[in-house]
Amino acid sequence: MEAESPTVAAVDDPELEQAAVRFFEAANAGAAAGRKEVELVYGPASFTLALPPLGEGDRGMVYRVRAHSLETAQPHGELCLKVAKQQPVCRERLLEETMTTDFFLAEGVAVPRIHHMDPMGRFCLKDFIEGESVTSLYLRFSQLSARTQGLILADLEKFLGRLLALFRKRPDCQVSISPNNIYVLTEKGRFCDPVRFVLIDPGTTLKKSYEGFTFAKYWNEVLPDRIRKYQRTGYLQWLVPQEVTTSERDEVKDFEIFRGLKPSEVFLLLKAARTLEFDAEEVVLREGAVGESFYLVLEGEVEARRGAYSKTGSWNLRIGRGSVLGEMAFLLHVPRSMTVVAATRCKLIEIDQERFNELIEARLTAPYKLIRNIAVILAERLHALDRTHQKLLETRGGPEGSA
Repeated sequence: MEAESPTVAAVDDPELEQAAVRFFEAANAGAAAGRKEVELVYGPASFTLALPPLGEGDRGMVYRVRAHSLETAQPHGELCLKVAKQQPVCRERLLEETMTTDFFLAEGVAVPRIHHMDPMGRFCLKDFIEGESVTSLYLRFSQLSARTQGLILADLEKFLGRLLALFRKRPDCQVSISPNNIYVLTEKGRFCDPVRFVLIDPGTTLKKSYEGFTFAKYWNEVLPDRIRKYQRTGYLQWLVPQEVTTSERDEVKDFEIFRGLKPSEVFLLLKAARTLEFDAEEVVLREGAVGESFYLVLEGEVEARRGAYSKTGSWNLRIGRGSVLGEMAFLLHVPRSMTVVAATRCKLIEIDQERFNELIEARLTAPYKLIRNIAVILAERLHALDRTHQKLLETRGGPEGSA
């Protein structure tokens, strides 16, 4: 008998969040200890998982499975385990992968087959696909023979065209066509003819816009841009940036960071900026990545966290409209100190370092005024932290705090 679909309330159960944190704590402890695999019990099942994980996305981690206690109806080869991160939206999105996987398989698109989906959305067991990402393929493309290059270009264009047609047919099944999300298969080290592509992660990304998409733009502009960002900052979703609109400029001109700037100076700075939209639980900044941009929160809220996961209430800080993100790493060229994710669907304005430096090199006053305001904001934060620290010392020095 099949398990009933969980209610939203069940997926939101705080115990599921705490259990996910315990799972990731145990897996990370094993990796930190240098172990090659770890045995874990999660929900109704036990697993032996290879370490380190195969990869990480905004909403889940993927591990290679050595052994498991689950029953599977179909014969299969090697398997991997995709585990939803602790937030409820991550479990909701993982449950949706049953729908998208069934749809793509029915349409003849290769995706990893799901052999078990946890009814609470905590994890799913699916085929392990061994292949090469389009990212990797792009980086070594010049080393391939002319015939192989031609095969790959022609068949990748057909594959992407097929996906875009399916997105129009089923908008609720639109997924990312990031170069990290498409793999090419080989047989005995050789590409097939036609080339076989696999959509690795069928998780929905409904906010992305593929309007006006062309394969030439994808190969010549999108791929190199995405890969440069992968190399600088690690995993990033393929977001579609837009120029800051007139109405958005009007909205932000009164933000604290633009204090004392003329409207013309704000206009100039935002000409070097872009707007990005994020779904809940998508990563905006990743801890440890070098700062290449800073952000202004235009709509919604983001949340700062320490580590790849966090316990409820620990290190979590909500940041809303008008706030600045990533300015310290941007100015000092140091790694990000925290991970920032979208707490709700949100819109941010990104100011890129390269474009910002062009304004400085042009000896304009606007970027220096902005830097001054950032310095004031950082100083105010430090002052508030000092006051909090002083109050804490005073409390500990009182009668109740005495040893």
